Amino acid sequence: SDSKNDEVRVLPEEIQKQSSFNNNLPNPSRPVRFLLSRRQASRTKSTVGLIHEVDTVEEPETTKLAPPKTYGYLEHIQSFKPLMTPDDKSLPRKVRKFYKDQLKLITSIEDVLVPKSDEEEGNETDSPNHESRSVKVLTMVSLIANLILLILKIIAFVISRSLSVLSSVVDSAVDLLTSLILIWTHRKIKKRDSYKYPGGRTRLEPVAIVILSVIMCSASVEVIYESGTTLHEDIEYFTHKNSSKTSTYTLPHIDMTLLPIVSMAITIVTKAILFIFCIRVKNPSIYALAEDHRNDVASNIAALACGLVAYNAFQGKIKQELVVVDPIGGIVISIYIIIAWILQANTQIRNLTGICAETKVLQRLTHVIYNYRSDVVTKIDSVQVAHYGTNYFIEVDVGLPGSMPLAEAHDIAVDLQNQLESIDKIERAYVHLDFEFSRSPTAEHKDV
Repeated sequence: SDSKNDEVRVLPEEIQKQSSFNNNLPNPSRPVRFLLSRRQASRTKSTVGLIHEVDTVEEPETTKLAPPKTYGYLEHIQSFKPLMTPDDKSLPRKVRKFYKDQLKLITSIEDVLVPKSDEEEGNETDSPNHESRSVKVLTMVSLIANLILLILKIIAFVISRSLSVLSSVVDSAVDLLTSLILIWTHRKIKKRDSYKYPGGRTRLEPVAIVILSVIMCSASVEVIYESGTTLHEDIEYFTHKNSSKTSTYTLPHIDMTLLPIVSMAITIVTKAILFIFCIRVKNPSIYALAEDHRNDVASNIAALACGLVAYNAFQGKIKQELVVVDPIGGIVISIYIIIAWILQANTQIRNLTGICAETKVLQRLTHVIYNYRSDVVTKIDSVQVAHYGTNYFIEVDVGLPGSMPLAEAHDIAVDLQNQLESIDKIERAYVHLDFEFSRSPTAEHKDV
């Protein structure tokens, strides 16, 4: 280590540098905590996830769980699996969750490093095609459902004149627009133009979601304005009524009869079924649809409840002042929709701007790289992983012997790049080779 203040967690090989940490034996009662950054300064300087200077060290001979030759490699990582018991109810909940997360991490590493049979490779090839078909089918089904539900809810609003139902109508109209835009982006992404868009057009998905968020928020603000105006008129009406003064305002006519109720109930059931199907597909566009379907279930239940309360108040079956529940419901539903879409847009904007990858993604990729060609790779200088729209961008600095021929070094780099890009959600992988490490990898690039 370069300094006592350096923070290092290492995965050693058989013969390399001595470390001041090599007297700390691994604890067999808990799984290994994986790599951390070498310097705090490296974290603050870069906007992407960074594992910096993974030095290999010599493991003490007294380690029982993993011999020196396997420490940190796949065999060593797999040796901890029997120790993890996430199903043991006697353990604290946080411990069981930790074991579960670690097992997922090890399994994800095994998916890349463990050789697969021909049948498994065939299934893996079919998986992207199956996902693509699922995306297409769910998007079309959502489009058709949104069109039918929009017609039903327009009829319900015309009959009921409920502002809560109006907020639901606006939501359905934007849902229909959402489905159309997602179908358009899906087709554009498939028609790749390597000359005009050499990096692909997968980032159209998060861009479309951000645009939809703006449209939805704008429509919801308009509903809030209309509901606020009606609420003010209702308050004005009851104020003059209680003070025995005449008012220029009258209560809005609300008619939540059988047809509006049935229309809202059909909407709730349909959206709940679509949510269940969409949430199972790991795709950002479909995830956005799933979020939208979930929001629709909540907003339509609230709209139906508020409309019924206001209708019964208007009919005099309950306290008449409760008619204000309808515009209040419209405001509350619209605010809920705005918050949900702002959160969705915030996530997509962070991904578009290249925020660092999640810790579990960085851990997985670092272990994959660490297990690659230990016979020639002398050092992992850095691993940087950042969001690239819906996928990830990875940049790796590895060390090779300075005497190695260029052709051989090139083949090693290309092989590692192909291995990394074969991992799900890795859109681009760049492998940099070096033979000396006196400089920080971040110093070789300009600050951006």
